[in-house]
Amino acid sequence: MKKTPQLEYHTVANAMPLMTDIEFDNLKNDISGNGLREPIVLYQNKIIDGRNRYRACLETNTTPLFKEYNGNEADLLDYVISLDISRRHLSKSQLGCLAVDNIEYYEINQTR
Repeated sequence: MKKTPQLEYHTVANAMPLMTDIEFDNLKNDISGNGLREPIVLYQNKIIDGRNRYRACLETNTTPLFKEYNGNEADLLDYVISLDISRRHLSKSQLGCLAVDNIEYYEINQTR
């Protein structure tokens, strides 16, 4: 197996919480058994979507798959939240924190 590159997380990736330990163990088991099915998304060689998948690949010695984000830089946060909000099972508290943590971004960009 070729060496997996060491990648940093883009700041927009940190908008979403990491998985719980149980969720992460389940993801690792799935990736171990089935491989990585959804590529990790990069922007300027930093992970914007797929931190948990990347960590699981590293821990299971699975070769990760990558794809490059080809949208507008101004839409990065919207892209990340749009992907994760529909596939992650976030509590109401986590959703509230997500809104509060990113309110400034949305206030600045509401007129776009």
